[in-house]
Amino acid sequence: LFEKFLFVSNQRPSGLFEKSGWDLTFLLFYVAFFTAARAIAINHILIPYAIRKNVPRNKHERFAEQIWSFVYYSISFTFGMCVMYGSPWWFDSSYFWRFYPVTESSMALKYYYLLQFAFWVQQIFVLQIEAPRKDYRELVAHHIATIILIGFSYLFNFLRIGNAVFVCMDLPDALLALAKALNYVSPGPLCNGTFVLMLISWMYTRVYVYGYIVLSTLIEPDLYVAEFKLDPLQGHFYPYILKYLMFLTMAFLYALILFWTAMIFKVLYKMAFSTEVRDVRSDDEGEGED
Repeated sequence: LFEKFLFVSNQRPSGLFEKSGWDLTFLLFYVAFFTAARAIAINHILIPYAIRKNVPRNKHERFAEQIWSFVYYSISFTFGMCVMYGSPWWFDSSYFWRFYPVTESSMALKYYYLLQFAFWVQQIFVLQIEAPRKDYRELVAHHIATIILIGFSYLFNFLRIGNAVFVCMDLPDALLALAKALNYVSPGPLCNGTFVLMLISWMYTRVYVYGYIVLSTLIEPDLYVAEFKLDPLQGHFYPYILKYLMFLTMAFLYALILFWTAMIFKVLYKMAFSTEVRDVRSDDEGEGED
């Protein structure tokens, strides 16, 4: 029974995996796992490291949070790229919709998707314990919309498009976390160079590629989905109205991305015309100390 919490289940004779009610136990276990791993890493590894690197005392926890984010998003981006590379939907969005419903997935894709799901569920908890940021409400809205999209895409057999969206999100998140951590220990050319790399990846993956994916949800289903219907026993969870609901939810996330894009260019402006760059998303408390 315990292995149902640790490992994905419901392998078919083909070697591929389908959804299972045990996926919920797997999900809940890894929500707890990520929460514990984050607490252990921050309190016993990253904050002591911040002390050794002479990070200002009131920024120890923020620095540790950014290093944790950098490590997680770097691993998840690499994992997602390995899953996606060589797949039919690699740079071909038509395979998000061709042969729908695709009810089976590889072991790697199922692990990847459920682990990402668990991470984002525990991110809601993380927002409540971190120091509040200026865009706290936007972050909560973003996380809720993300969890809704992940949950329904898994339940409704849209793992391919979900894989592509995850990859788009993770690369700039990793570079952003690294740039913010460097700002505490090595402000200057290295930090600014990392920020510029993040901006390039952000504009390509989140503004361009993700924008293309959002457009795909509106246009391409009509071209490639054989039949729009609700028939759960056959794996069909795609009545025509769902096309518009999916588009609106993803477009809402895209609007938040454009909001943060404006904030990024605000930081870029400060980099160009100010000797000190501060994260415009950071918490207000303690900014004038140390």
